[in-house]
Amino acid sequence: MALKEYRAKRDFRKTPEPGPTTRKAGRTPIFVVQEHHASRLHYDFRLEADGVLKSWAVPKQPSSDPSQKRLAVHVEDHPVPYAEFEGTIPEGQYGAGTVSIWDKGTYENLLAEKPEPQTVSDGIEAGRLEFALHGRKLKGRFALIRMHGRGGRGKDNWLLIKMKDEFARPENGSADRPARPARRARAKSAHRDGRATKAGKPPADGVVVTHPDRVMYPDAGITKGDVFDFYRRIAPRLLPHLKDRPVTLERLPEGLGGSGKAHFWQKDTPDYYPDWVPRIALPTERGKTVRYGLVNNLQTLLYLVNQGVLTFHVWMSRVPDLDRPDFVLFDLDPGRASFADVVVVARQLHTILEEEEEEAFVKTSGKTGLHVMVPWRRRGGYDEARAWAQAIAGRLADDLPDRATTEIRKAKRQSNVYVDIMQNARGHHAVPPYVIRAVPGAPVSMPLSWRELTPDLDPAKYNLKTVFQRLARQKRDPMAGLLKSFGKGSRRRRVLT
Repeated sequence: MALKEYRAKRDFRKTPEPGPTTRKAGRTPIFVVQEHHASRLHYDFRLEADGVLKSWAVPKQPSSDPSQKRLAVHVEDHPVPYAEFEGTIPEGQYGAGTVSIWDKGTYENLLAEKPEPQTVSDGIEAGRLEFALHGRKLKGRFALIRMHGRGGRGKDNWLLIKMKDEFARPENGSADRPARPARRARAKSAHRDGRATKAGKPPADGVVVTHPDRVMYPDAGITKGDVFDFYRRIAPRLLPHLKDRPVTLERLPEGLGGSGKAHFWQKDTPDYYPDWVPRIALPTERGKTVRYGLVNNLQTLLYLVNQGVLTFHVWMSRVPDLDRPDFVLFDLDPGRASFADVVVVARQLHTILEEEEEEAFVKTSGKTGLHVMVPWRRRGGYDEARAWAQAIAGRLADDLPDRATTEIRKAKRQSNVYVDIMQNARGHHAVPPYVIRAVPGAPVSMPLSWRELTPDLDPAKYNLKTVFQRLARQKRDPMAGLLKSFGKGSRRRRVLT
């Protein structure tokens, strides 16, 4: 019986995971990679075939480097709706922990093009799969190869390998270059205690943009030079939201476009970046050191933009107190709802927060939703902040049952606005105010006053070409109060019980 093992391992009265249903083929098959913080962090790699998701547990993050072979443990089939699952599996349930989507897209079965065509199930039986992935992070040809010949139907060990093609790249996302001995020593020292490495002196003559005529947003005719100039001009407003926060860089070196253009997220800072780019070395749950960049000055900001960064994503906490967030984020995602519905939900959230005597700040997400940011002044760190946010989100959904939901599964949200508080966790990141988003039109995540939040507001009007006209008319930055709340560390905060 299909999905028998999946069903047997789960109590669907307790877990939010989707039930054991199969789906007929008839369209382009999908793949998904889910980041799974269970007893140990791992990545669940899934390929749709025969109405289910064929699944492997990969202990290390999948790589686009052909020299890196990733162990992949073959596990039970999952239902196709699992590809949309994000959320927390309760303690005591199989796979207890938090699941989020790391990458997803469609794929092609390359075995079907062989002289003797094979289906995915045929390839699993034979111990070898070849496929082309079309995801946001994973692109091009990959192989799954069973180790030690054929095995049974249990948890066989396989290897996930990137095949050599135009999408292959070294694991750090750049050409391998030797690190300077002094820099390597500083990184090791920082790894021991989580300190930021001491950066060198930025160039006095600034950073110069290369290939300024390269088109980054084809729909709007926006060039790399335009993006560079935007970030140079917006820096006085943006840098206070970036300073001392580990950053994940969303890079599109060739701009937006078709599937052949690179689009990836970079956490680790390559050795060849200048030594005046500040770094902080932080160990991951699996023991690997990630050298996050810190965007603390204009030169670093512009250097990264010249490397093809369009959007900066930052932690909600700062060095040196990375365990305590400065603010709590409510991400209002419309899904199938209208933006007017998002405005209604945001205003009710504002009312609840005022009742709680909490100051709140609102901005557009830069896409289709709104972000509400609340200074975290209460006791505790991320766990306490997230629990508080979950309680507030629950009240909001109760107040507006036909407009708002905390339902993680997209299929069950219907046309309600999703109140997402999942990013309130150490190591997760958020889009700060004043950054460009990597979607057509070059929209900007724009701070608003609460009186500006009306049903007829069009968030798309805030973009690279219009933002400075708006700022020229402003007498006060709507985010000034949020920046002031950051203070000088948690010990000096007004602590509420």
